[in-house]
Amino acid sequence: MKTLRHHIIFYSTIIFSFMFCLTDMSYASVSMRLPQYINEILLNNHSLRAGVKNVEAGYYSVLASVAYQKPNISASANGSYTTRMLSVPENNVFAGSIAAVYTQRIDISKSYTLDENQNILGYEVSRANFDNTINTMIAAAEETWWSAVLARENMKLQKEILLQRSENHRVTVEKFNQELVPRLDIVRSEAQVVEAETLAKTAETTYMNLLAELSLMAGGLDVEPVDEELQVPEFDVALNYEEALEYRPDVRAARLNLERAKLVKALTAKGMKPTLDFGFQWTAWADPESATTPNKQQAGASLTLTLPIYDGKATKYKVMNADRLIQVAESNLEALREQTRRDITVAMNNWKNAAASEHDKKRQVERSEEELRITELMYAEGMGAQIDLINAQTAYQTVRTQYLDAVKNMYVALVALRKSIGDYSPDENGTWKEAVVRYGKGKDIIGETGLKTLRTNAKNKK
Repeated sequence: MKTLRHHIIFYSTIIFSFMFCLTDMSYASVSMRLPQYINEILLNNHSLRAGVKNVEAGYYSVLASVAYQKPNISASANGSYTTRMLSVPENNVFAGSIAAVYTQRIDISKSYTLDENQNILGYEVSRANFDNTINTMIAAAEETWWSAVLARENMKLQKEILLQRSENHRVTVEKFNQELVPRLDIVRSEAQVVEAETLAKTAETTYMNLLAELSLMAGGLDVEPVDEELQVPEFDVALNYEEALEYRPDVRAARLNLERAKLVKALTAKGMKPTLDFGFQWTAWADPESATTPNKQQAGASLTLTLPIYDGKATKYKVMNADRLIQVAESNLEALREQTRRDITVAMNNWKNAAASEHDKKRQVERSEEELRITELMYAEGMGAQIDLINAQTAYQTVRTQYLDAVKNMYVALVALRKSIGDYSPDENGTWKEAVVRYGKGKDIIGETGLKTLRTNAKNKK
């Protein structure tokens, strides 16, 4: 049971250790890097706060569920007044007593350990489910983060293209004024500017919506990614299917559920086992002295053995129910194992496709930039047709957008891989795993002071 307290300390420290440090920043847009943003989620996300309280509630539920195994001590007092004859008050009878009572059920069926273990496993399942919530939420947060970063790059691209087309429109107007091009060229160039304005506004809206998603996950804090040079991600995920089955929290929850289902069946099978209850009572005061048993200043002890004979086959059917629940748990575990294999395979395929696409689109961008530069120069010198310029601009815009999509898909695939092997969830010993620490979400989350406090509290609990 001591380890349960350690888990409570761990989760409470993660969510609330620095909860009040950032309150002054909650009403201003804050530019930050990904590790800082993940830190904000762990500190301020309301769903995680609720989850940590659910874990704590589960801990206290376990303590309450096994309390019946301990002795029950109580004090009792009673009194009565009986009227014999209303016309003769002296014949009325008063009786009362005060006693201390001790009761204890003796575990002759060896069910206490089973019951305690299945309750603890129930708590461990809720803890694993909370770990899975963290794994899912942090993965979603990082995916949204990179989507926002790439959306901002796309917004810059669309504004750049808008400026480019506005300049081309200015050149076209000058040529028209010099009677070098027909009116149709002005109409076309103006249409290109309007289209670019629409695309720029759409890109800006997409970026702002993603910032709103980031704010929601950070508990309402307005944040935006630091504006720095875009880096193409490298593959740095250590893939191991067996380790994924060990550390992925939803698989761990399913495995614990199966263990618990087996204990519940074993416990249910003891429904027809005999029970033995021990009782002890000491009567401190009684009037008259024989008003209760034991009498005044006397003690008494009792043993009650109960042998169930027939319960309407309730135990039999409960065991059958528990057996089917074991089969359900086994199937759920196998399904999650297959899902893990599928998730890893799909994410890996997506990474390979995105990496290949990034490589190809990068080469296309280089060629498209050169083509656009030459076409613009020829058009400015009056040696090229406007339709060629429009086609070159459209091709450039398309391939640049596709390149950004390819880079974003690389980030998304890496996030999916990390999520599929449980890298965003806490380790079972209460620390963050290596992959999470590598991205700045480990020791920095609670700081050195927080870690020392966590270790000290855990030691004191022991």
